Amino acid sequence: MLDDAMTALAAEGSDAVVQAAGTESWPGVRGPVARWFSRGDPARERATLDRLDRTDAHLAGVEGDLGRRLRGDERISWRTRFEIALDDLDDGVRTELGSELRTLVRELRSAIGRGGPTVGHMTVSGPGAQAAAGPVVNYGSPVNIDKMYGNLGIDHPSPPDPAEG
Repeated sequence: MLDDAMTALAAEGSDAVVQAAGTESWPGVRGPVARWFSRGDPARERATLDRLDRTDAHLAGVEGDLGRRLRGDERISWRTRFEIALDDLDDGVRTELGSELRTLVRELRSAIGRGGPTVGHMTVSGPGAQAAAGPVVNYGSPVNIDKMYGNLGIDHPSPPDPAEG
């Protein structure tokens, strides 16, 4: 079973793949991801490239509710693939492959960021409330929120209070 850090890393890899799919950033993402999954096996690399290309074709040009749903489905699919790849290893190899995935995610974010910003619309809902904020411009840094209580502000953080250490 994966620890929380490895599960989060699998989610980051998945987010990067889905964010790049169907965009001009795709060529800089598909090869490195396939190489990570292949671990030197050419047949596995080809199979992963085929899966990645199906994801790209599936998401290209799809907008609105359908696009959000398809991207969500693909995100779950790729997260599961990353988790299985990491879970099937002994601890030493998992640590090494996890480190490689961390590096890969940084490289993918950079490639996605060079592809230009993505613009979307954010809707937030919960028991008894719903709010819309948008447009939201993202320069390659995913934001994932599972549960939140209170306010959310995306801005430059204020410096910490010296009394708080």
